[in-house]
Amino acid sequence: MSNSSPEKPDLNRLRIDRTPAAKSSRGPFMLILLVLISYIGWKEWPSVTEDSQAQYETARVQRRGGAKARAGTAANGYIVARRRAALSTDIPGRLVELNVEEGSRVDQGDVVARLDTRELEAYRDRLQAEIRAAQANEKQTRLAMERQRKLSETEDVPTSALDSAEATHEGAIARVQSLQASLSEILVRLDKSTVYAPFSGVIVEKNAEVGEVVVASGGGANARGSVATLVDFDTLEVQIELSQTALEAARVGAPVLIYLDAYPEEGYRGQVRQVWPTASRAKATVELRAEFLERDERLLPELGVRVVFVPEEESNPTPPMVLLPKSALLPGEGNQVFVLVDGFVEKRSLTLRDDFDNALIEVGSGLIGGETVIINPPADLQEGDPVKIGGNR
Repeated sequence: MSNSSPEKPDLNRLRIDRTPAAKSSRGPFMLILLVLISYIGWKEWPSVTEDSQAQYETARVQRRGGAKARAGTAANGYIVARRRAALSTDIPGRLVELNVEEGSRVDQGDVVARLDTRELEAYRDRLQAEIRAAQANEKQTRLAMERQRKLSETEDVPTSALDSAEATHEGAIARVQSLQASLSEILVRLDKSTVYAPFSGVIVEKNAEVGEVVVASGGGANARGSVATLVDFDTLEVQIELSQTALEAARVGAPVLIYLDAYPEEGYRGQVRQVWPTASRAKATVELRAEFLERDERLLPELGVRVVFVPEEESNPTPPMVLLPKSALLPGEGNQVFVLVDGFVEKRSLTLRDDFDNALIEVGSGLIGGETVIINPPADLQEGDPVKIGGNR
């Protein structure tokens, strides 16, 4: 057995280190940053929770006067367009350009749509190259014919050589003419690949999208017969089905008052334009067309109407008045107002008439009545700004 004493345990490992830790230099910076973020968040909190739309006081444009609803010989009908066109092409093709949407206004001759014409353009370029080659060949055969003709006049050469040169030249001429005819046909097809507006009007329906195949008629389930429907709003009139028992009132030029189902309290002056020369046996009615003598923006195709036939002396009601609060006019803007449309501000230019009273002025054009306008608009309000109605007069 060994006489050495047992090894003593190292108690230093159990000692708690109470030496103060070195302070980090980032502590004060983080504290300041935290306080700053809290302050900014507190300042910005109201703008996050509040509605971003500013509130403005508004008023409604008034419409007074005009024809009043009345009883009498009447018939129901619809607004239709006398001038309406389904725009399409004479050739099939894939649509690569469409320049209109529903509501787009176009002028006569505007490009509405285009088809893919790369194949036709390649054929056109090839024909133009062939025509140049054929014209060069025609020139050579003409020179050869002229030489042969001179030889036949000065030397004793067989006439068959001249006949052959003339026949070759005529064939070259025919080749040039044939190629030019083919080129003319391709140019016509290229022009037909573009859809032009045949008259000025409004697009009421878009019937195709870019990428679809368009044909003149039919063409399968994935083909379209037209790209858009164009209506001339200046030709809007009323289609009426009048009972045969009331046919006595139906004469060309007869005065009528037309009431829109959407606005039944106000009438439009009109007159019968046409009486159809046949009746409907099944309906016991006769079709009439009445034209408007006054128009505004509320007249739309396919709106339902009620037509009242009136005596001649009652066919001229007082025209309605459109009255605007004077406080809605923008200062120094030349007769302009801010109209509220779908929650956004739209600037509208007006023509004005006489004062109606101290608060209202009559509008000549630019408003039709019923619009919501902003009164006392602030100087910083801009067109396109979102707004929220704060009060209504």
